Amino acid sequence: MNGYRSGYDSDMSDKEWENLQKYLPAPSTRGAHLRKWDQRVIINAILYVVTAGCQWRMLPNDYPPWQSVYYHYNKWCKNETWFFIHQFLHQQTRIEAGRTPEPSAAMIDSQSVKTTELAESRGFDGHKRIKGHKRHVAVDVLGIPLMVKVTDANASDSKSAYDLLESMFFWFFSIQLIWADGGYKGDLSLWVWNRFQCELEITLNLQGTGFEVLPKRWIIERTFAWFGWYRRLNMDYERKTEHSENMIYIAMIRLMLKRMK
Repeated sequence: MNGYRSGYDSDMSDKEWENLQKYLPAPSTRGAHLRKWDQRVIINAILYVVTAGCQWRMLPNDYPPWQSVYYHYNKWCKNETWFFIHQFLHQQTRIEAGRTPEPSAAMIDSQSVKTTELAESRGFDGHKRIKGHKRHVAVDVLGIPLMVKVTDANASDSKSAYDLLESMFFWFFSIQLIWADGGYKGDLSLWVWNRFQCELEITLNLQGTGFEVLPKRWIIERTFAWFGWYRRLNMDYERKTEHSENMIYIAMIRLMLKRMK
């Protein structure tokens, strides 16, 4: 493989590559990008960026040229390959956990993160005092994201939830119950019931009790903690929000591959 040596912690094992390979699109037979490097090497390089948090131009010389790596990353963002791979692996992960492939319950929440000045747009979250983007995430009971939407940080949780849930129910019409916190109070519950015949349960903190672990809410907080394992997600370094979303899907693909039997 043109002098490439495996051995970085982010590289896939043979078993992980076997679990991933069957969901990949067929390699192109045209173009210089794939005549020289195979898919496994390219994906290992992308996983290195997500895990180590480095710039594309700072990829180690053991990997293919950063232009070739970024070409495939960007191409698979545009045609939603990362999202589809994530969905296939998610089903396999649920089956191995003894659950049905399609979830029946979900949790939604958001996370505000700082961005760099290179971001095409950003906003200010006055509550968290953060200037950047907001990640709106729906997860299943295992904590694996079902859908991710990234907006400017000043977008409200309740208004952004409409777009998040529309996309989620397009893929997961089996969901019958959603847990959310007080930030989603209002007309959202009625809209979810009328449109999808799904119950949205709002869990509120008890006044004056201090810190409290809310039922089921800890699951999505753990998911946000998982994001911190991948340095590329510690901040939002992406120019485009669609790239921000795909970075999360790639990180979760890595997490699921590590856990598969």
